Amino acid sequence: MSESSQNFVTPLHVHSGVWWATSKGNARRTALGATAIAVLLAMITWLIWVSPSENAVRTAVQQAVGAPTTTDIATLKADRSALLDQLLSAKTQLTASKTALAEVQQKAWSSEAQLTEAKAQLASAQASVSALENAAGSGSGSNAAGAAGSAAKGATGGSGSVSPGKTGSTGGTTGPVTITAPTKAQIVNPTSRYFGLYTTQSPFSWSEFDDVSQKVKAQPNLAGYFQGWDQDFNPAAVNRAWAKGDLSLLTWESRPISASNSQVTEPDYELGKIIDGAFDDYLTRYADAIVANGLPLAIRLNHEMNGNWYPWDEGVNNNAKGDYVKMWQHVHDIFADRGANDLVAWVWAPTRAEGVPTANRTLEYTKSLYPGDEYVDWVGMTGYLRSSPETQQPGDFDGTFGKTLGYLRQITHKPILLAEIGAAELGSVAQAQKPKWIASLFDTLADPKNADIIGFAWFNLTATTVSSGSYLTNDWRIVSRQDSIDAFTAGIARTDTGFSLRRQP
Repeated sequence: MSESSQNFVTPLHVHSGVWWATSKGNARRTALGATAIAVLLAMITWLIWVSPSENAVRTAVQQAVGAPTTTDIATLKADRSALLDQLLSAKTQLTASKTALAEVQQKAWSSEAQLTEAKAQLASAQASVSALENAAGSGSGSNAAGAAGSAAKGATGGSGSVSPGKTGSTGGTTGPVTITAPTKAQIVNPTSRYFGLYTTQSPFSWSEFDDVSQKVKAQPNLAGYFQGWDQDFNPAAVNRAWAKGDLSLLTWESRPISASNSQVTEPDYELGKIIDGAFDDYLTRYADAIVANGLPLAIRLNHEMNGNWYPWDEGVNNNAKGDYVKMWQHVHDIFADRGANDLVAWVWAPTRAEGVPTANRTLEYTKSLYPGDEYVDWVGMTGYLRSSPETQQPGDFDGTFGKTLGYLRQITHKPILLAEIGAAELGSVAQAQKPKWIASLFDTLADPKNADIIGFAWFNLTATTVSSGSYLTNDWRIVSRQDSIDAFTAGIARTDTGFSLRRQP
């Protein structure tokens, strides 16, 4: 067996004298050395961190341990600022997109109405030609002249208005019909009560309006809709409503149509600016367009003025005490100067007194907002059966309307329109409150002491609001459930409530 060379490590002797040996002296020296090293490291650390932020040593240590340097922090701050700018820009673009969408939707509805009117004009013109041809064929000159005059009157509506024709649920026409409407005096003092509806698209589309009519077996005779002060008067809304036999109720808000209901501050629409004439050109143009159209309508101007959630309410949006009355009178006076008040029934309508800020709940405050009998044709109110911690109410007519109606009757003797009403689905399945509230509505209207109430306009939509910091969605629609439909159908069919409506089969 051959042998190979090997190297061995010689073990150290325990008494060789090296410093980490286990003797007591070496142990003391070890402890002192470790302490000195720790103190030295602490001093170095302190010197680094109290030195200027751009110290090379500090930077090197930060890089070694992976900590962010001052440059890194500045970069992160810059990145965060850029992201915030992008977020703000995105929000601005979103708001602009919503506004554009609302405008496009309004234009689409308006275009639909204009198309319907154009079709009616064409049909009327064709009818005129046919009448002339028939008269010419008869060989009678006098008859020809009479037929021509009659046809021309049908084409113009007799007062400059053109009928869009009778409309069905699909919005189509069945032929030219001369638009007729009662006088303002007949509208303000009706012989029967108004049953009105607000729907998503009426009077520019009747699909939802007609659906409700069919389900409750009664045709409304009032059509509610909204416009902002960034929109000109739209004659199609009034013409289409009267062609259907309905009075238009325009809720006219001094703010942009796309504004959110939670947007209280609108600096461009402060009441003081309206009073000082900033909108006089717009108001004059609007009044002139109403006169040119020649058909009456009702206008609910800047409603719920006793609250604090709209930019025309006093105490918000830089509006001072007394500004609301001055604003109303200013608008009314411009319409009077242009002759438009002969066609406009003005509706002054606060909201339910129990639902406004405590300081605004008194009769005195409500009365301070009233423009005066010479400036108002109807008074009214907003009232809902709703679930809200701030506005608890009994589930009947008096619990919703009683107190505010008492205020209205102390302020004036003008006719009363329940200008915006609705009821949420509340209670248990066995004790549903909405059908009972609807029954109470018609029971109260049947009482002779309420003969000054000339009708109501039902807000037939679902809406989400904020209550006590939480979102709250209420389904105000008449057709929300079958038991609500049944209660309304039974109520509107009563013969003791003063409604004289066209019946649905």
